[in-house]
Amino acid sequence: MPFHLATDLERRAAEAPERVGLRSADGRAWTYAELDRAAGDVAGSLAALEAGRGTRVAAYLRNGPELALLLLGAWKLGAVPVAISGLYNGRELADAVRKTRPDLVVVDDHDPEAVAGLDASVAVASFAGLPAPARWDAAAVEPGDEVAVLSTGGTTGTPKAVSVTFGGVRASLERLAAVSKGRPGPYPVAGEAVPPNLLALPLFHSGGQHALLFALHVGRASVLLDRWELESFRRLVVEHRFDNLFLLPTMLYDLVHAPEPPDLSSVRSVLISGQALSIHLRRTFEERFGVPILSNYGSTETGHVAGWTAAQMRAGLWKPGSAGMVYDGVELEIRDESGRALPAGEVGEVCVRTSMTKGYVDDAGASRELVRDGWVHSGDMGYVDADGVLFLAGRKRDMIKCGGFQVWPEEIEEELRAHPLVRDVRVVGVPHERLGEVPRAVVVRAPDDAVGDAELGERLVAYCRERLAHFKAPREVRFVEELPRSAAGKVRRDALLEPEEARG
Repeated sequence: MPFHLATDLERRAAEAPERVGLRSADGRAWTYAELDRAAGDVAGSLAALEAGRGTRVAAYLRNGPELALLLLGAWKLGAVPVAISGLYNGRELADAVRKTRPDLVVVDDHDPEAVAGLDASVAVASFAGLPAPARWDAAAVEPGDEVAVLSTGGTTGTPKAVSVTFGGVRASLERLAAVSKGRPGPYPVAGEAVPPNLLALPLFHSGGQHALLFALHVGRASVLLDRWELESFRRLVVEHRFDNLFLLPTMLYDLVHAPEPPDLSSVRSVLISGQALSIHLRRTFEERFGVPILSNYGSTETGHVAGWTAAQMRAGLWKPGSAGMVYDGVELEIRDESGRALPAGEVGEVCVRTSMTKGYVDDAGASRELVRDGWVHSGDMGYVDADGVLFLAGRKRDMIKCGGFQVWPEEIEEELRAHPLVRDVRVVGVPHERLGEVPRAVVVRAPDDAVGDAELGERLVAYCRERLAHFKAPREVRFVEELPRSAAGKVRRDALLEPEEARG
C-alpha cells in the first residue's frame, strides 16, 4: 500500500468497510468504504485533469464533506491541496491564488462572482462537474514532499501561505496520537460504542485538517460541523454524546457566554489550540461545565509541540498558566536575539527543530527568517522550566516597547478579564511621540446601565494601575460590540488599529 496522508483511510476501509466513518451536520453519512471510494473518485477525476504527484490543487469550497473528499482525494493522488477559505471574497480569493500558484482551482457554486474575478490563465474546475474518474495509480510520497499549502491564522497583518511536508505532518500526527493514547500506534478501529470526534475547526485551517487526519489515524469516526453555530453544536453534542472536544478559544468563549449552556455532560475533556487561552476564560469554563481543558501548543509551521494530557493532570503535573509539557521527541530551545540558547527559566523566542515546513511559498525573506538551519523560529516568546514545562509570554511582534520597557499585551488582558464588566479584551500598542508606544485596551463590555463607557474606561485604567506596574497600564480604553476575527476565528490585532497607527 503506498504511503500518503490518506493511507489511514484506506486501512479503515479494509478493516471496517461498513462502519460509518464520516457524518455531516445535515445528516449525510459515509461508511469508511464509501468514503474511500469517493476520495478515490476525486483522485481519478483530478488525474483526468492532468493533476498528479506534486500538483498544487486549490480548493475554494464551502467547509463541508466535499472539501474533506477533495483533501483526501488529492492526498491519494500525491497532489498538494491548497484549501482556501470559502469565506473569502473575490479579491481575497484572487490574492490567495496569486500567492500559492496552484495548477488547478476547484470551486463550488457558493460565490460565482468571486470565481469570475480570477485571472483567465488559471484553470478552474467545478467540484460537481469533475470529469468521470479515470484510471489512476496511488502515489507514495517521500518525507520531504510538499503535502499541503496552508494559510496562517492572520492575527496580525496579511496571512501567509505555509508549505508543509508529508514527513512533518505525519510525525506531528503520530506524536499527538502517542501522547493522547499513551502508546505509539498502530491503533485498531474504535468500537461501536465509542462516540465520534467533532470536527469543529474549518478544514481550510491546519487544525481542521489535523483533526480529520487524527480521527482516521486513531480509528475514530468524525462528525463535520460546516460552520460554528451554537445551536448546531448544541444539537450535535446531544445527538452524538461526544466525549472530547477540539476547539478554538473563540468557541470556548461562545460556550461560556451562551445564555442557555449546552449539555456537555458526556464530555470528559476539551483540547484547545490555535491561540493562547486566557486563564480567566479557562477557569470560568471549567467552573461552569466541570470539564477540564487540555492545552495543545503548536502552529502550522511547527506542528504539535507541547500540551497536557488527562493522565498528566490526574498525576498532579499540571502547572497553572503553562502551555504544557514539551512532548517527547520535540527538540525545543529558547533563544535570545543573538540566537543563543537560554537556560531554564529565562524568556526568549521559542525555536523548534522540525521538518514540518520549508517556509512560506509567497515570501522568501520571511521564509529565511522562519527556518534557519532546520530550526523554526516561532515568533512566540516564553520559557521552559526545570521540569520541561513550557510557559508563553506573548508574541514577539505583539510586544509593546513603552519608554524602553517591555510590555506583553497578554498580561494586561488577563488582569482586565477578571473585571466583572469586561467580557473580552485585546490590548494593542499604539504610537506615542515620547514613549514610542503605549498600550490601548479594546474591550467588549458587559451590559450595565449604571456605568457609561467613559466612566468604565477610567475605572479600567485605574484597575490596571492598582495591579500592574504603571508603564503597563493602558493609556486609553475603547469599546466595541465584538472583536474582529480572521477566517480561522483568531482575533486580528491589526484590525484594532487605525490605518495611520498601523503604519506607525
